[in-house]
Amino acid sequence: MNKKKLLLLLALSAIVLCLVLHNQPKDRVEPVETPMAAGETEVNILTVNDMHSAIDQFPKFAAMVDSLRAIDPDLLLFSAGDNRTGNPVNDQYRPTNYPMIALMNQVGFDANTVGNHEWDGGIEALQNDIERARFPFLCANVFVPDTVKLDVKPYVLVESKGIKLAVVGMIELRADGFPGAHPANMNKVQFKRADKVLSNYQFLKNQSNAFVLLSHCGLEDDLELAQANPWMDVIIGGHTHTLIEHPSETNGVLVTQSGSGLRFATLVKLRFKDGELMEKQAIVLNVNNVKKENASIREMVDGFNDAPELKETLATAVNKFANREELGCMVTDAIREVSGADFAFQNTGGLRIDYLKKGPITVKDVYTIDPFGNEIVVYQMTGHQLKRFIANTYKKNGGFPSYVSGMTYEVNDNGKDIRVFVTPDKGNFSTKNIYKVAINSYMASTVNIESLDEGQSLYMTTEEALIEFLRKYKTVDYQGVSRTR
Repeated sequence: MNKKKLLLLLALSAIVLCLVLHNQPKDRVEPVETPMAAGETEVNILTVNDMHSAIDQFPKFAAMVDSLRAIDPDLLLFSAGDNRTGNPVNDQYRPTNYPMIALMNQVGFDANTVGNHEWDGGIEALQNDIERARFPFLCANVFVPDTVKLDVKPYVLVESKGIKLAVVGMIELRADGFPGAHPANMNKVQFKRADKVLSNYQFLKNQSNAFVLLSHCGLEDDLELAQANPWMDVIIGGHTHTLIEHPSETNGVLVTQSGSGLRFATLVKLRFKDGELMEKQAIVLNVNNVKKENASIREMVDGFNDAPELKETLATAVNKFANREELGCMVTDAIREVSGADFAFQNTGGLRIDYLKKGPITVKDVYTIDPFGNEIVVYQMTGHQLKRFIANTYKKNGGFPSYVSGMTYEVNDNGKDIRVFVTPDKGNFSTKNIYKVAINSYMASTVNIESLDEGQSLYMTTEEALIEFLRKYKTVDYQGVSRTR
């Protein structure tokens, strides 16, 4: 490349980055662009994670990609998982998740790791995504038997400008040995912790110029993996929705994560000298600050958003829902009413938004509040079993009480034991009485339950219950409602 062309390329790079980074925090220190010497090569990777069906961000994101590819046509594009679940336009589409896969194909992703929410539709739906995608799905710590069709790869070798990158995917696991999704959706496969598997892929260092872990394990696990495995070069992370504004090296490993919802992306810049990695930098880019949109992507998004069945108004919120507990109280009231139960519970992680505006509540709002399609399951429990169930859900929720209908309750956790104090809406509570208790199927599969029966599914989802509830009452007001302490 002649000197004039090099200077022009560097100037264009500076202009594009200024546009992308406009209005970024003033204390941000950006890596300094330096010209490449003879024998040097720079590989650029734009990374995102936990997009959660944020299709409305894609027109700006695609414009960002276009601008960066104008500088570097060999730009690589990676996702660290959880592309789906969060927007009913995508999640209720048939086939489910088609909009996200179509948009990722159009923008030109090169690799994607499997996040816990990639399992929300089950194995068959995940395989359908893999077959539609023009990029590989990676996960080295899932083990698929020959009897199951699931074309997940442990790693890929990606080449850019003559530089070969080994890209390995990993997923987080809960204490029960599964990622954070409904266990029934993963019951045909097995998992091992990333730290037990990662060393099996160290051989890729000899087959590549750099080793990249595309991780959906969460920031804490990523930092531990970096400390234990300094032979890695880069960890591109996800799962904890952490925005690492100033990516840096841990034990020589560059660790990044870009928040969630496609509000930010991270540009990872790897510089090589005669094929040897010499320098690693990362710049956080604000997608919302991009002024232009990609017209073809905008047309696709508008088409997906044209979904009349999601626009139906079910009821009116007299006042706004200011927090998740107010929403949780409404959801559990709906579950209790349709099931005829004495009490109903909803796990805190089963709701995905923190507030809802005053005014019309639509079908889309319902599937935004609760996107998981869990069925209602009813148990017969003694009062004693019910209190133990409440204590177990409290521990499962990480020290947060589950949302409830039909009672108020208090959890007293002194660090040694957990005591539960119940005040029912009607009558007196007795540990010897038998109560009908309704929960969702995710709780039924993940919480330790003692009951008088095995539980009975109503074959109705919690979303369907809420839709029926809202259609019946037309107006709702949960302002200030709180049932747990």
